Amino acid sequence: MPIATNISPNRFSLIIAGVLLMGIIAVSFASILIRWADAPALSVAFYRLLLASVVLSITHGRIAAAHLRRTSAKLIGLSGLSGLALAVHFAAWIHSLSLTSVASSVVLVATTPIWVAIGTYFILREPLRPTFIIGLLIAMSGAMFIGVLDTGTGADSLIGNALAVVGALAAAVYMLIGRRVQRELSTWAYVIATYGAAAMTLWLWALLARSPLLGFAWHTYGLFALIALVPQVIGHTSFNWALKHLSAPLVSVTLLGEPVGASALAYFLLDEKISYSKMIAAVLTLGGVVTAVYSERMPAANRAAAATLSGE
Repeated sequence: MPIATNISPNRFSLIIAGVLLMGIIAVSFASILIRWADAPALSVAFYRLLLASVVLSITHGRIAAAHLRRTSAKLIGLSGLSGLALAVHFAAWIHSLSLTSVASSVVLVATTPIWVAIGTYFILREPLRPTFIIGLLIAMSGAMFIGVLDTGTGADSLIGNALAVVGALAAAVYMLIGRRVQRELSTWAYVIATYGAAAMTLWLWALLARSPLLGFAWHTYGLFALIALVPQVIGHTSFNWALKHLSAPLVSVTLLGEPVGASALAYFLLDEKISYSKMIAAVLTLGGVVTAVYSERMPAANRAAAATLSGE
């Protein structure tokens, strides 16, 4: 996403906010579309990353190839590692839903921003503002409250809970690498390399697990395409672009808006009721996100990016 020259810092901040909002809305459709798809978790995850890679390769493959040819083997390797982490995130988290309660899985996966914040401070050496930490705690409490309010039918299994934590840790690795790599690599080159590596990993994983990749109903393939286009191409790519301009903890905190958006969509599309308690939890989550976003408003890196072309 190139940023035009002569954009004021305030307008650039609005652009970033708009991209993040678009990403939250897009990923909020994921749980709805996955529920409608009649396919195993590994199959859904594989087609999500495969089709997203194909779409982005068609639209931005030439630009990405030019960037990748000029980049170092280290950055390409890190992008591949990020893809592996993304594959583990999807496979572990979706599979955890069949082994533990929905509430337990949602709460444990919602710990991703905590791991991102820890990794940012100790690995990327980026400071955390006190206001951000306050916003993180508020948003986390709201998201966990939503998870607790959700009724789950599965047994509370130690293995399922462990898989949910693995999913959260893998998502944190994915975001931290994205923040690091995009200091030197364009977003399009990074996401095509990462999504491609994730698709390859999930393909091998599905073969080893004997998860079916063919023989689904046509409407399921259509849902695979929607999952790839909306939550992945639009949603995840928006967050990856934001990682180029904002800290990884801040972007990860905005992801806590997903359960709020998913609950609202479930109300309209799945006829799931929203209790007053969940409404309060949603307000708490969004309030924490706003607090965290306000803490970072317009860093110096963003001012520089707003003043010149981003080079993407």
